[in-house]
Formats: sequence, structure tokens, C-alpha cells
Amino acid sequence: MSQFAMNNNALSDTLFDLMHAYRMAMRSELKAKQLGLNSMHVKCLTYIASQEHCTANDIVSHLCRDKAQIARLIKEMVEKQWLRKAAHPKDKRSQLLTLTDQGQQLATLIQQTRTRVQARMRQNLTEAQLASFDAIATTITANLRADNHQE
Repeated sequence: MSQFAMNNNALSDTLFDLMHAYRMAMRSELKAKQLGLNSMHVKCLTYIASQEHCTANDIVSHLCRDKAQIARLIKEMVEKQWLRKAAHPKDKRSQLLTLTDQGQQLATLIQQTRTRVQARMRQNLTEAQLASFDAIATTITANLRADNHQE
């Protein structure tokens, strides 16, 4: 195997290990299983909490997921009483999604957990290292997104 192929595999393995470690840290800190949370719930609750007005289509666009998957996710979150739907005042074809009190509590817990996990991630790293990591990760993400658009 060439040095180049080994580097590509090492990069993929490193990214996989990083994402797995991050997910496990978040899951553990959140006690996600006890709360009935999965990663899509976390992403959706966080996004809705950050928006003044949010529709299912907004979530589809933000998370780059298909409408059916988001519709199932929203239905589940309404049943869990984390979300409520209300008629959109300007567009009768869509509904605004808002967090219930329980949903807001979860969103707050998620944000607090992210803050704690990010503090752990930053340990033993300088600001320069963090800036380099951010620049590299942003470039890798852009490279992958550009390849997806060529299909």
C-alpha cells in the first residue's frame, strides 16, 4: 500500500474515531438513553431552539434529510410532548414548530452538555491548534460537499 493510501485511510479512521468519541461523550453526559434521545432528536431540538420561526421544511434544509424522515421525527417529538405545531400565520400550507416546556428543558440540557463536552475537547490544545483544526475540518467538509454535488 502506498504512503498516500495509508494517509487517506488514517484520515478516515481519525475522523471516524473523533465522531464516535464525541457521540459517546454526548450520549453519556446527556444520559440520552434514559431520556429517549437520539442524535436526530438532539439536532432537531437544538435547531428549533435557535430559530425564531421554524417549519419542517426549515429542518429538512438545515439537516439535509428527506421530508419523510423529518415528518416521522417531528411526529415522534410531538408524541413525546417535546414539540407543538401551530398554524403558520403567513403560509397556510405549513406549520410552525415550537418547543414545549419539556422540549425547552431538553434543549437547555443539550446546550449545557455541549458546553461541558467542548471544554473536555479543548483540553491540552492551544488556541492556534484549535484554529488550525477548525480550518482543516472546514476545508475537508467543503471538499466532501463539493464531491456530493457532482453526482
